[in-house]
Amino acid sequence: MSEKILDEVQTKNTKIDEEEEAKAKEKHERSSVKASTQIDYFLNESFVKDCFQQQNLLSKLNLSDFKILGCEINPLKIRKNKSVIEFKLQFASKKRKKQQQEQQQQPLSKIIVGKWRPDGRGKEIFDLLQEVWHKGFDMEGADDHDNDDEDEHYHLKLYEPIAYFPDYNFMLTSKASGIQLKDMLVQKQVEKKEIETHIMQAASWLAKLHSISLLPGGVYYYSMKEEEEKLNKWSEHLSIHPDFGKQLQSMLSCILKIKRSLNSKCFVLIHNGFHPGNIFVDGSDLTVIDFDHSCISDPAIDLGYFIAKLVHSKREYNLSLNVESLEKRFLEKYASAARMSITTTKETLERVDLYKARSYIRHLYTKYNKQLHSKSNDNKPNPVDFEYWVKKAEECLKSWM
Repeated sequence: MSEKILDEVQTKNTKIDEEEEAKAKEKHERSSVKASTQIDYFLNESFVKDCFQQQNLLSKLNLSDFKILGCEINPLKIRKNKSVIEFKLQFASKKRKKQQQEQQQQPLSKIIVGKWRPDGRGKEIFDLLQEVWHKGFDMEGADDHDNDDEDEHYHLKLYEPIAYFPDYNFMLTSKASGIQLKDMLVQKQVEKKEIETHIMQAASWLAKLHSISLLPGGVYYYSMKEEEEKLNKWSEHLSIHPDFGKQLQSMLSCILKIKRSLNSKCFVLIHNGFHPGNIFVDGSDLTVIDFDHSCISDPAIDLGYFIAKLVHSKREYNLSLNVESLEKRFLEKYASAARMSITTTKETLERVDLYKARSYIRHLYTKYNKQLHSKSNDNKPNPVDFEYWVKKAEECLKSWM
């Protein structure tokens, strides 16, 4: 082929690539504009009132005889990939006989939370919430009789799925009441015994979730391909640390090797984000939120991640928590409440350290990834802190390596 023809072909290919890139960019921009418009709608009080009224939301809230008087909108998080908005709705009765009474009394109010995400996964998450809600967490106000301790009466809850608006990729749920367990850990006025009680509640809640059998096809299995891509990414970025790079690579390879050997028959529905920041405590009630990453996978993931987060909180806030004792009791409570066979439960508990190690390495990646790749010597990881988490992960994996 002549040089002239080659140049023409290359020019043509370059033009095609540029056109495809321009189309992709235009498509992305249109998508971004559409996404931005979707969330902007729910920041407008008039739209929210009309939308909620038209979508028959009041009947879902058991407020069919009421109308929406006002709506206070509080954006909690507005981002391109996910936004969260709090709505404080005020209601008045539709019945005329109650008009005078309404004028003398405060209007009925209710706070609900809206979540938006542009990828369309909101419907999948909403459907999962509904199924889990109806299969174990819809007994509002009732004592949880699965509790083994007669002197402890508490309610294990889930934030209630209320409605999903497919045209806007928008989901509505109830607002979890109370205070985050994460905040309780750092409050000096909260007694250790109370914190221990709530951590035991968390173990019971998790055992309850792991016992739920879902309809086939509703929730995806967390694939090894995803796990390999994620851990390889961590390994690649952390490997440039001059002192611990090879050590971290070796540990991540060990975790992958063990996970590849697992039998998926032992997998259940997991929360996959079970930590004190997603747990709310209100008196005797314990409510868990955020099912965005839930999937079918190893139940030990939730156990290891929760314990690792306790360790992280203790170090970050210099807490006096006896995490070793709490871990022992947490796992014992989970085992006593679990509805798995003795063998399966035992094997699950044996893998907890595996996921504690994974969580510690994940923490290193999240905290120090950018610093490791920074050219500035003034922006390097804290060597003492970095070594601490490497050693914690190594301790957890010593029986496997």
